[in-house]
Amino acid sequence: MCGVVAWVKATTDGKVDESTLRTMTETLHHRGPDGEGFYIDSSVGLGHKRLSILDVENGKQPIESDGIVLSYNGEIYNFKQLKIELESLGDVFASQCDSEVLLFAWKEWGASAVHKLRGMFAFIIYDKPQNKIFVARDRLGIKPLHWAKTTQGDLLFASELKAITAHPDIEKQLNPSAIEDFFSLGYVADPKTIFKDIFKLPPAHVITIDLSTRDSEVAPECYWNIEDFVSDDITCEKDINEDFSRLTEEAISLRMIADVPLGSFLSGGIDSSVISAVMQKHSKIPINTFSIGFDLSKYDESFYAKQLAKQLGFKHLNTSVSINDLTFMEKLVDIYDEPFADNSAIPTFILSSVAAQHVKVALSGDGADELLYGYRNHKMLWVEEKIRKCLPDGVRKTMFGTLAKLYPNFKTAPKFLRGKTTLSALAGSAIGSYHNAISITHQNELSRLYSAKLKAQLKGYSSLSLFNDIAKKCRCTNSLKAIQLIDFKTYLAGGILTKVDRASMKNSLEVRVPYLDHHLVERTLAAAPSLNLSMTQTKRLLLNGFKHLLPPFVTKRKKMGFSSPIDEWLRQIPKESLKSKLSEGALAQTGLFSLEGISILLDEHHERGHEHGMTIWSLLIFNAFLEKHFGTQKSENIVSP
Repeated sequence: MCGVVAWVKATTDGKVDESTLRTMTETLHHRGPDGEGFYIDSSVGLGHKRLSILDVENGKQPIESDGIVLSYNGEIYNFKQLKIELESLGDVFASQCDSEVLLFAWKEWGASAVHKLRGMFAFIIYDKPQNKIFVARDRLGIKPLHWAKTTQGDLLFASELKAITAHPDIEKQLNPSAIEDFFSLGYVADPKTIFKDIFKLPPAHVITIDLSTRDSEVAPECYWNIEDFVSDDITCEKDINEDFSRLTEEAISLRMIADVPLGSFLSGGIDSSVISAVMQKHSKIPINTFSIGFDLSKYDESFYAKQLAKQLGFKHLNTSVSINDLTFMEKLVDIYDEPFADNSAIPTFILSSVAAQHVKVALSGDGADELLYGYRNHKMLWVEEKIRKCLPDGVRKTMFGTLAKLYPNFKTAPKFLRGKTTLSALAGSAIGSYHNAISITHQNELSRLYSAKLKAQLKGYSSLSLFNDIAKKCRCTNSLKAIQLIDFKTYLAGGILTKVDRASMKNSLEVRVPYLDHHLVERTLAAAPSLNLSMTQTKRLLLNGFKHLLPPFVTKRKKMGFSSPIDEWLRQIPKESLKSKLSEGALAQTGLFSLEGISILLDEHHERGHEHGMTIWSLLIFNAFLEKHFGTQKSENIVSP
């Protein structure tokens, strides 16, 4: 696992400044503390930071062969098979690294090589003989890649935003629609970043730059359409059970390939327990497992992880995070580069820091919930859809809409227990209901928080419109499949994978995600929701396929989810202290938010009339982000018109 940087000058007679390239690359030291390398060919420069996982003694990057240069971040799990194929074509290898295999794959197959790769990757190739730059990101967006044009027209690429903003010719203006994404969803959805003129390369996309016409527009192209695989064609368990189990075990065993110590994140839930159990099955020694607990028992499931580790013989280490541990806010801003509100990033960072002291690679259960309908909101939507289908749209909207208006508003209850929320959801569309359920702040609350200036700059945009646009691309009529497509194209890449990549790589730890093996994903996305969801179960394919490896206390317990007790954490901070920070800090200076709305929000939360913890947390994160990047500049200087 590594960090990559590339700089392409706007003209052939331009020259890459080595000092600046080194400065940009150094910002990614945490991604690759084991080595660094640079390649400069006048108007093109590549930088690289290496975390050694395979062939530790070799594998220095950028790697070059016959005028083709590669800077690569990731792991190609089928590199041994590809190497055999390439050797049959006459290629001769000098190392046991997947990076060299990737380079020769480009030489043999060009851009079509991405279709042969099974793994997680983000890479940049400078093909001098063909006078082109080729950039690619893996199918699911496990590894990050950003790009931008400087004020001088130069092109920059990098693993993280901080490497791009380290360039002196990058303008940092906020993107209003990215602000809306953050405050409604908790992250900025691809391909946007918080900055107007800096972008994420979307998952499953490539960029090809013809260096003979450098003034052309950058046009990312999709090489793998997830929409092609999202269907409900498989309706019988026997048609997929065997394939699912085989592909899952294969994905886990492939991700155990390493020349350094590896382990597993173990929560005690079904996803991580299956991974750990299969790893132990394929290991000759006890595997390393790591868990984290909280000092509030209702959030703490580390007991189950410890119990499973003892029963299956893992070498287990547990750590904990305190309810009063709010010292990570500025660290989170530094780690994520743009506002990121998922407060479970804190325990993820702590867990990664502990694991990194013992292993260099950890396997994680991320992606299983999106693939197998594992979230509570999925089950609620499944129930809602059954009710929706029982009534004509006109009757349903009128009846439930009227009841929602009459029903008392119990705002302190969990969302799924609020009758008013449920009735409103039944009156609306499935997509609107789901958007409301997963939003960290409801659109009505955002309307109270946004200033007239920000509302005008948004020009009617909301993250709901993003969801609706994605849903229209779903090729089947089942709303649950449309929701699954939305999850994969928004929350998975923008939230879950971003959280894990930055938190782990800040600790120089590589995290691998078996449930996002694209062979497994392609097959499983064709399964009807009913194969995973029922009134009493979620993720049935996983449970049925691997329950023989696990004790009943794992297979029969309810999902807890990996979250932090943010509502109670924030009530430990004096209300006046929070008001002072938000009414006098950088956030207030922008004029983008209503200070009165913020004050009311804080009063309601501390008086326990509402649970606004995530909204307050997102305001604090945004304020810290602004202070780091802009100080107290006025909004007209930092927000794109």
